[in-house]
Amino acid sequence: MRLFHLSRASHRSLAVASVTVAIVVGAPLAAFADWVQFQGGGAHNGLSDGPSAPLAVAWTNEDIDLEGTQTSGGLSSPVIAGDGTIVTVAPNAVLGFDGEDGSQIFSADRDLGPSSQPAIGQAPDGPIVVFTEGFGDSGPTPSGSVTASPSAAAPGDEGDSFDSHVNAVDLETGEPVWGSPVQLEDVVQTPVAVDETSAYIGDVGGRVTIVDLESGDVRWTKELGTRIAGAVTLDSGRALVTTLGGQQEPSEIVALDAETGDELWRASAEDASNLVTAPVVVDGRMLTLDAIGGVLAFDAEDGRFLWRTEVINPSHQPFVLPGLVGAPAPVSADGEVFAVDVTGRVYAFDAETGAALWDHALNDPSQFSPPLLTDDHILVSTDSGTLYAIDRGSGHLVWRVDGGGTFLRGLSDAGDQLVGVTGFRNAALVAFVADATGRLIDEPSPTTLDIGKLLTGFLLGGALTGLVALLLARPLQRRLGPAMAPGSAEESV
Repeated sequence: MRLFHLSRASHRSLAVASVTVAIVVGAPLAAFADWVQFQGGGAHNGLSDGPSAPLAVAWTNEDIDLEGTQTSGGLSSPVIAGDGTIVTVAPNAVLGFDGEDGSQIFSADRDLGPSSQPAIGQAPDGPIVVFTEGFGDSGPTPSGSVTASPSAAAPGDEGDSFDSHVNAVDLETGEPVWGSPVQLEDVVQTPVAVDETSAYIGDVGGRVTIVDLESGDVRWTKELGTRIAGAVTLDSGRALVTTLGGQQEPSEIVALDAETGDELWRASAEDASNLVTAPVVVDGRMLTLDAIGGVLAFDAEDGRFLWRTEVINPSHQPFVLPGLVGAPAPVSADGEVFAVDVTGRVYAFDAETGAALWDHALNDPSQFSPPLLTDDHILVSTDSGTLYAIDRGSGHLVWRVDGGGTFLRGLSDAGDQLVGVTGFRNAALVAFVADATGRLIDEPSPTTLDIGKLLTGFLLGGALTGLVALLLARPLQRRLGPAMAPGSAEESV
């Protein structure tokens, strides 16, 4: 693996947002949060104690060179180490950035592959970055989809040329930490998950592979039959895995013993379509989304089905399985569940019953990233590059800020700032911080029917119509003369 490193004294040029320079220059960040994998931790709940609206752009790094000719995958969602280092995967490299200003500090080569989100695990000599690489034996297709070889030979056979691996580098140095990459049998398009000892990887062929963080040895593998949808979720000594299903196979959440790989139970719902997200574990519930608009809850202890609520979007399939970048997921806290569909419509549900509470139509697509949940707001990254904040209680829009590029995604909690990526071939990194001068707005959804405003509009419209009629009638009255008094017609005969 070819490596090159950038010293902190020779940082690459940055585009720093002048409107917020005073917030960050000369004042180092007070604290960093560990956001070491998809949606923060092993439960993938997307809960952030970082800044919330009002927000402003602190800095951007637009000087990110994606090497090679296949760069359409852009950058993966970032992960954040305990010291604030930001790590993201590009089609051909693993990139590290300084958390204070976004300058690049290291790059490590990787085999060309989907820009799947890496994870940061703890090894005996310090934190390591675990990532997947390779497009298999066929490479990326022009459409961006993957043609995988489910019959690839096991390591040691002629199938060693099949290009799909798990690999790891030292966070501090960028050097490889295992003797060799771990051979996989299929391509990986989902984020890596980690716990204290192991990395968990699901592939498009329906296999789960667990790798020891210290040695890089495979601890166990499990064949689940159909493509893995979303990251493996880790909860109470179990690995919870969503299978997409097929024409003959159901789409399920499979619970495996994290130590042995033994199957514990399977969860499914009769009226559900294909499940497309990792199971999100919050308050004893597993939450997931299905392709036709279902938001589902299962008991996290035994997989018992609890409820399903379907959202209706007449113009689009609400929730879709991600392609080479991004992954959807619901979020939940304090007895409420939130989801965002591909059109940017935000929904809130009662976590106990699934009853709909409110929805807000942003009318700005959000195809590549799950929302982030703060104490007060749902933060939604959108394809236009705008970051929106929706009030958790009212469902009203309270803030919007332009991230400076299109396809904003992968918002991650870095303590005193939130970090995301934009663009694909024109990739950039952007950080948001609290805006002390900003004042929240209060905008209901454009689809909300406000009876008070509606009645006021009718009254004003009626009054205006009457006034116009009166004004038009006055010239006509002068031209025709006064109306005849009663009986005047008979008297004139």
